Amino acid sequence: MSNSYNSFDLADFPRRYLKPLLVDALQARLAAWPVALALPPAAVADPLGSESGRSGVPEGVWGEPCFVATDRGWTWRDHALLAWRTGGALAHQRISEQERRYDIYLSEQPDMAGVPRLTVDLHALQTCYERDAITEGACDLGAGWARLTQRWSLRLQLIVTAAGRVNVITRASRPAPRMDAGRSGPWPGADPLARLLDVRRLTRDWEQGGASLGAVRDQLVSRLAAAIEPPLARSVPQFA
Repeated sequence: MSNSYNSFDLADFPRRYLKPLLVDALQARLAAWPVALALPPAAVADPLGSESGRSGVPEGVWGEPCFVATDRGWTWRDHALLAWRTGGALAHQRISEQERRYDIYLSEQPDMAGVPRLTVDLHALQTCYERDAITEGACDLGAGWARLTQRWSLRLQLIVTAAGRVNVITRASRPAPRMDAGRSGPWPGADPLARLLDVRRLTRDWEQGGASLGAVRDQLVSRLAAAIEPPLARSVPQFA
């Protein structure tokens, strides 16, 4: 990565600025927002059909997920799959699955004028999935399933404007949530999505939580910009 910012040390940028002000700060927020797959009353878990995977946590060991370094930056992942069942006249075989992932990439990308700039890309993903299969005695009553996928991305670029002002420019993207659902057999319920997932709550938590796009952009990124814009400003003559 070229050091065209003169007195601003790009080689030191990840350790001095990006890691403590964005990566570690985001991890602290994610630790307060765990993946929760709670069993309802009278439900019995199936350990053989359940699994979990957390970045930075060895398999079979309990621990909080954390950002781990990659060739391109850092990644954070929290995945949980829970198989469970309920008895009674109508027996349910359920699968509940949730995954959240955050990827942070550091590179040089062209700005709107085609000039390579130090660029940080942050991608966030959350997927929630539920499947319910019902039997009544020996009679198979079919199954219903529903999936909700939400994502957003945020790009940060270190830019010198035509007026000579140094800024951290952000560009955000938040596609509409993607919802999929289906059913087979005489599974009761015409709308599996409404029956199996609380879409309104999941969407609200994703959009308003401490690790949401708005919170990251307005709080974490603003702190990062306040820290790096002064040393960048001292490098303005190098761009002349």
